[in-house]
Amino acid sequence: MSQEATTIMTAHVLVVPFPGQGHMNPMLHFAKALASRGVATTFVTTLFVARTAGVDAAPASVATISDGHDEGGFASAASVGEYLVKQRAAAAASLAALVEASSREKKPFTCIVYDAFEQSVPPVAARMGVPAVPFSTQSCAVSAVYHYVSQGRLAVPPLTGKSEAIEGLPEMERVEFPSFVFSDGPYPMLTELALNQFAHVGKDDWVLFNSFEELESEVSSDCFWKQGLLLPRPLKRPTEHKEYNKTKNKKRKNSFLFASLGAAQTEELARGLLATGNPFLWVVKATEEAHLPLDILDEAKASGAALIVRWSPQLEVLAHPAVGCFLTHCGWNSTLAALSFGVPMVALGLWTDQPMNALNIERAWAAGVRARRDAATGMFLRGEVERCVRAVMDDGEGARAVRAAARKWRDQARAAVAPGGSSDRNMDEFVKLVRAGPRKVMMLEGRETLQGPRHDDSVIV
Repeated sequence: MSQEATTIMTAHVLVVPFPGQGHMNPMLHFAKALASRGVATTFVTTLFVARTAGVDAAPASVATISDGHDEGGFASAASVGEYLVKQRAAAAASLAALVEASSREKKPFTCIVYDAFEQSVPPVAARMGVPAVPFSTQSCAVSAVYHYVSQGRLAVPPLTGKSEAIEGLPEMERVEFPSFVFSDGPYPMLTELALNQFAHVGKDDWVLFNSFEELESEVSSDCFWKQGLLLPRPLKRPTEHKEYNKTKNKKRKNSFLFASLGAAQTEELARGLLATGNPFLWVVKATEEAHLPLDILDEAKASGAALIVRWSPQLEVLAHPAVGCFLTHCGWNSTLAALSFGVPMVALGLWTDQPMNALNIERAWAAGVRARRDAATGMFLRGEVERCVRAVMDDGEGARAVRAAARKWRDQARAAVAPGGSSDRNMDEFVKLVRAGPRKVMMLEGRETLQGPRHDDSVIV
């Protein structure tokens, strides 16, 4: 066999995230995991991120493409819509150039794994003959809602009433839907991306999800895609951050509360947290500090009840045994991390996928308590914050049940990524698929597609 033929048959995966931190982090982990299994993997980042922050993808390599805002990134855009228009065009052109350059260098990409929000990729991949597999950085449940709404199979209910249960999804109130299903939202282009993210996917194609089989078995078993679900591996040791450890190590197990939230209702949160009597670590960005009620927090800090920082290593904090509760807006990465470490949650979902994640935290997984916003103000008021924290941290039967459920999901998450677990097995299945090469195709509905397992052998990573 010639050297050229040997090169062509060598698997080389290009991983293309949507340029947002919450999207990049799980795909970066995926790229590292794939490369650690011996598959040549290249992770894509923007020129701006590479220059200003850098990306450590080892053992995967890193390549850069343009987002149309190379000097200032997203912050330099006039609006979300303006950023997305330029990003889509620039990403498509520079991605095509990257694929062509890789072929010229005799290291062609044999598969592209792309963020399902990154809709510039499928047309480029199809034009250049490279199989493409979407990766959803949101939950199976949220992804299914977007897909079924886009197909007209799931109707968003009016202000009063509930949706119908459908294919693993429960009945839901309007406020429990992911916010990008609403056509009158503030970011119509993001709604377009969310609703059309699986438009290029056939019924026997693969979709990778950042989750694990045991957590979303009802939804995943009813989806008609091939699936591979992945999970960040749990950390075994807490951080060595001195200020963090000095505070935590003085606290008994499950006594500390971790809050990582925003600015609009800071005083309500502060007063609600203080009313519980539990010590807490609160991450407050510099831009949000002006909203802090300094008169009460100064006293709380002096007594050791509160530690307020601008940044904290979230995964390492959640891994610490002193943490007994996590107040979170329920972004999927944070939700999955808390479940992986067995930390009960107080769920304060606001928008995007957060409301549905909050719903599942309470109803489907019983690993936390969902806070309700005040109808008049739209805020989580101090009394509601206190109620939810006590429901998780107190010694009553309900709190004990929440903590037990959180520990159950921790154990199942660890089992999923352990050797022989569901995520580990199916990651191996995906590696086999990639190594089979782009020439192993089958005809499906008159088009070529990367061949995976038969539809009745659907697998979950």
